Amino acid sequence: MLSFDKYQGLGNDFILFDCVHNELPVPNPAQIRRLCDRRFGVGGDGILLFERASDPAASRMVYFNADGGRAETCFNGLCCIALHTVRTSVAAPFSNFIIATDAGNVKAAVNIEAGLVEVELPGPEFKPDLIPTTADSENFELPLVNNRYVKGTTLSLGNPHFIEYRSEDNLDDLNRRVLDVGAEVERHPFFPRGMNFEAAFKVDDEDILMAVWERGVGRTLACGSGAAASVCAGVRRNILPANRPVKVRMTGGDLTVAIEADFSRVKIIGEAKWVFAGQVSL
Repeated sequence: MLSFDKYQGLGNDFILFDCVHNELPVPNPAQIRRLCDRRFGVGGDGILLFERASDPAASRMVYFNADGGRAETCFNGLCCIALHTVRTSVAAPFSNFIIATDAGNVKAAVNIEAGLVEVELPGPEFKPDLIPTTADSENFELPLVNNRYVKGTTLSLGNPHFIEYRSEDNLDDLNRRVLDVGAEVERHPFFPRGMNFEAAFKVDDEDILMAVWERGVGRTLACGSGAAASVCAGVRRNILPANRPVKVRMTGGDLTVAIEADFSRVKIIGEAKWVFAGQVSL
């Protein structure tokens, strides 16, 4: 039997295996799909491996989507890894520490009493070949079946995103939008490694609504990198101002995002919570 911890951030939930304090095999894709199944397994949007890292990083995150595919990063997963880093005394509360990921190193700090995590990381990449996309521009109309299209902005925050700003002023309609086109956007030929899709609405300069379809998972209640990507796209298109915190309101809760005017850094502040611990057989 393998020990695990269940974490969630804004309803984005994860099964965490602590490979620092336990000898654990890495689950294969079929095992990951079974573990993440909400009827036949523990249930989760993905798997987090908490690993030892070399200096200067305090810990390392390896992330797998619910479909078994390894992803470059996951911001809500990072918040949960940061909380676990503090809960297991690998780093001290309220200190700044580094978490290593497949997308590079990020800076984190945890207010364990408030259950809030601050994560700071490099800003977005807009070059199509680095996202990657076969489109020749960051802003374009993505053709779908039945003469439909999605007009949006594509960028990478270590993982790829395609963001559409819409006129619907409520989360129910935005969630219907991602359910309607999300799977098709994710697997579109323009995106050779798949794509996360966000539908957003600007409330004002400091407040947006957002729904998300996550690559390898489907519609989720929240997505930290999707929230950050939506703000980055909004600033890039002059929909939102730079250098001002923006509250991103999602079905699972709210996340605060701030980006530098030159897009050099992105900072997010959100919740992370330990839910329970258990044991499972692969």
